[in-house]
Amino acid sequence: MRRMTLLTLAGTAAAVLALGPAPAIAQGFPGGGGGGMGGMGGRRGGGMGGRGGMRHQASEDEMRSRYADMASLKPLLKNISLTDTEKDTLNKIERAYRPQLGDYGVAMYNLMQPGETPDRDSVASLRAGVHKLRDQEFADARAMLTSDQQKQFDDNVTKLQADEAKHEDEMRARMSGTGP
Repeated sequence: MRRMTLLTLAGTAAAVLALGPAPAIAQGFPGGGGGGMGGMGGRRGGGMGGRGGMRHQASEDEMRSRYADMASLKPLLKNISLTDTEKDTLNKIERAYRPQLGDYGVAMYNLMQPGETPDRDSVASLRAGVHKLRDQEFADARAMLTSDQQKQFDDNVTKLQADEAKHEDEMRARMSGTGP
């Protein structure tokens, strides 16, 4: 269950980065309420979803948390045996990036105020910053692994990126009305 939540969150984050947060906020996030096309909201409560239903506007704290959660290295460490020292180092790397990614969430929240159309260049710039920061975190984590561990890490990164791309395509299809 936890693994699926992380993958869902990672996919949602990728969609937010790729499309800007407006469609994702309208659809709701895992556990963030808001339902989405016919959904009933997540564990935090919120809107009824559905077409014409109430929409959940993510709070500043929710956006900070959602972006900070993108710092999670757990999906990238699947099937990699780690020593306690390696685990500690990776936890320190993750903790260092969480607040930085969270700051991007707050910046995105500030751009996405209800009733206002965000500047596309500003959204694109924020998304690029998130991608760059996340890539740097991945590189920092990878650098402390052995060559055998790096091979599995690289495979996990490739899988994560494929999952995120698939989720992004599905979201675009839903938003254009061509998807399920």
